[in-house]
Amino acid sequence: MKGYIKYIGILDKFNNCHNINLDEGLNIITGRSSTGKSAIIEIFDYCTGNSDNTIPEGIITDNAELYFIVFEAKDTGLVLARRQQNKSTSLFYRVDPNFPKIEELTLEYFSNEYFLHQDTFKETLGHFWGIDIFDTDESEKALKFRSRKGRPSFRNMVSFMLQHQNLIANKHSLFYRFDEKEKREKTIDEFKIFAGFVDQEYYILKQELEKKKLEEERINRQLSQFEEDKRIKSSELQKLLEEYHMISGIKLFQGVSASNMLNAPRNYLDQLQDRNLNVDEASEEYKRQFNKLEKRKNVLIAERRQISIKLEQVNSSIEYVNRYTHTIDNLKPVSDAIEDDSLCPFCQQSNIQIGNEINKLSNAIEWLNTELKKTPQMLASFLPEKRKLEEEIKEKNQELKRISQEIAKILEVNKELEQNKSLEEQALRVLLTIENELKWSLVKKNAFTDLNIIQIKEDIQELEDRLTKDYNVEEKLKKAENFINDSMNKIGLELDFEEAYQPINLHFDINTFELYHLIIRGKEKKKIYLRSMGSGANWLYSHICLFLSLLKYFSSLGDKALVPIILFLDQPTQVYFPSVVDISEERFDPKTLKEMKGEVEKLDTDLQSVTNLFQQIIYFIEEVYKDYGFKPQIIISDHADKLTLNDGYSFKDYVRHRWRRKNDGFIKEELLGKDDDQNKEI
Repeated sequence: MKGYIKYIGILDKFNNCHNINLDEGLNIITGRSSTGKSAIIEIFDYCTGNSDNTIPEGIITDNAELYFIVFEAKDTGLVLARRQQNKSTSLFYRVDPNFPKIEELTLEYFSNEYFLHQDTFKETLGHFWGIDIFDTDESEKALKFRSRKGRPSFRNMVSFMLQHQNLIANKHSLFYRFDEKEKREKTIDEFKIFAGFVDQEYYILKQELEKKKLEEERINRQLSQFEEDKRIKSSELQKLLEEYHMISGIKLFQGVSASNMLNAPRNYLDQLQDRNLNVDEASEEYKRQFNKLEKRKNVLIAERRQISIKLEQVNSSIEYVNRYTHTIDNLKPVSDAIEDDSLCPFCQQSNIQIGNEINKLSNAIEWLNTELKKTPQMLASFLPEKRKLEEEIKEKNQELKRISQEIAKILEVNKELEQNKSLEEQALRVLLTIENELKWSLVKKNAFTDLNIIQIKEDIQELEDRLTKDYNVEEKLKKAENFINDSMNKIGLELDFEEAYQPINLHFDINTFELYHLIIRGKEKKKIYLRSMGSGANWLYSHICLFLSLLKYFSSLGDKALVPIILFLDQPTQVYFPSVVDISEERFDPKTLKEMKGEVEKLDTDLQSVTNLFQQIIYFIEEVYKDYGFKPQIIISDHADKLTLNDGYSFKDYVRHRWRRKNDGFIKEELLGKDDDQNKEI
């Protein structure tokens, strides 16, 4: 989103205002170390809701009463502020198109009625930048395993805007706050929100789609269980049909399987209602089934006996191995039987015959030790066979039990006849049981019809089509990735990467936010991640390429992007000239800094690289302005100064503040100890 920071400032305990003025485009705050340059990025972070006050302790924190920043955006001013005291949980928020002149600003402007609790502040600040989404959960099912994602936050936008001193050339981290897993995941997930790809309706549709898919999944599970139950019922129904045939002598439905009947229960129930109960008293079907069952029973008994004999043999082998193991456990393996050769006491000649016997004994010892090692393996080989045979006996016993039950049913028919229960009566009993099985299938089938699985599938397809048509997030993310990658490599061609990485081929994974240099040799592709890319200069330029490209991408989206087009770069030249030792009150002295590092021979090339870095950032801003009609705001706090730029550009035109002399700095020391009224009199 178009907008820039106009002021970053401090009001001290004496009501004096210390501030820096900023503008669109490039803003350079330069000076020696310990003047408050790095406090700029921390004040911005603190005033936009960081739960911790990370402003460097010293003259600033000792004297500050309140910190503030002023944005120019949406044709108005947005003023944010926060008090210095530790654990401050309230922040100032005010939209003010008539912000007073900065030289007239006092603590009275920051009225208590504009201070909000930090939770309310973050929500309100998000609304200003267009975050109107209150719920980003796409799956109710996932909430069983984690808490709600909740509302997206401006705080997650900050990761795209800040490159701290300890981050800008870091080989392990790219983004601010990514050391916390939850914040990292939320920032990646919310990229599609910050890029304006989605709105609240998207998440409502995603939630509805998830509900429909869960419903479809539940019905499919029930259908799967129904099919399994039908398989079991089919076996039972087949037995009932055979029982009916055995009792009545008549097949109920000629050539029809039990599974077919359960698949079309209504049809067969209708046929049963129209069917007259008939019995063929001359039928000998019962004898046929009886003989068949008896033969099968005899075969099973024979098979079980054969398996039992094998099992007994295996058990005997196991018992033998156990006894053998117990015996050898008490024997110590033999290593040496005879240590010295046998010599004749008179001539001192070796006894060849005894030597041969020693060789035989050694071979025997080797064999024995080998056999001892095999014992555990022998036992292990028998145990699986034992389990297999035991399982086979169990299966045979179960089938024998079932057959015995079937034989008992046939014999039971005769007993009931003797008790004056006719064949018709017994056949009717079986027929009613068959009807019950068919009714069970009919009830289940109707229940699934009422669930209307076809309609659910159509609803799912409609929701997926709408998400693709109205949002098409995956395609937009892919285009964003390509845009960022193309931009990175265009910028990278002009920066001083080491020769091993030229031409640079950076790739940013939009789904994981990982950055790597891709080497392509024929069909082979090799990813070299940032941590493996050599020197600090490579790490610096990789960060620069990525964050300028992100800035350009958000710029290309215009007002669709919610992220303010702002980037802080803190001490980018530190990889060449260490900032902590720059204490000169006269000027930026790169030669002295190089002498302190023992790298004087690199002075010219490193100074050229630093100059080129600033030159390329200026070119970048001008290109964005040409393409999209506005300048992104880049705020660089660094000690490099008075660089000689090309193409008519002057370094001093971009310097907003220079803190080099003794009393220079963010805090104007001459004001300390004087209240605001005294200053006005002066």
